[in-house]
Amino acid sequence: MVLAGAYAGAFLSIVDRRGSAHFRNPHILSEPLAWLLHLLMFATFVLLVGALASELNGPATKRRWQVAAVLGAVVVVVAAGSIGTIGQGSFWGFPLADLVWWFDVLMLSAGFVATVLAVALGTPGCEIGVWPALLARARGRTASSEQGLACIVGLHLIDAWEARRRA
Repeated sequence: MVLAGAYAGAFLSIVDRRGSAHFRNPHILSEPLAWLLHLLMFATFVLLVGALASELNGPATKRRWQVAAVLGAVVVVVAAGSIGTIGQGSFWGFPLADLVWWFDVLMLSAGFVATVLAVALGTPGCEIGVWPALLARARGRTASSEQGLACIVGLHLIDAWEARRRA
């Protein structure tokens, strides 16, 4: 639940009545916490893409989908920045700043929901594994839990400790 609170707190820190407008100000580029948020949300996105690809298409496709997600993100960022440069005279601003804001909002929302679902369903592993676990359940299968680097905050370590304690 602490992780759900962190997702909610980060969400509330960037969502207000101005929406994505405050991200358009270049000052956001000098804020280390904003960069940390963007990097964590991007890493979560790439890991989530890999977990979903593994569940839907098999473990062999995981890395290929993750590479495609990174390349796709680079193309979208360059395209949005180019549109901003041509239309507004600045790489950062509309539409790139709005795109980053919406991406962060979406990933924070998905992380919050996944964390609450993980607690409610008792899903082992980290919040990254909730969506593949729900897909597996819908298909009548059991999903493997996400381990190691996929669990950015180390929830898999807490699960392992709890399992040792029960034994």
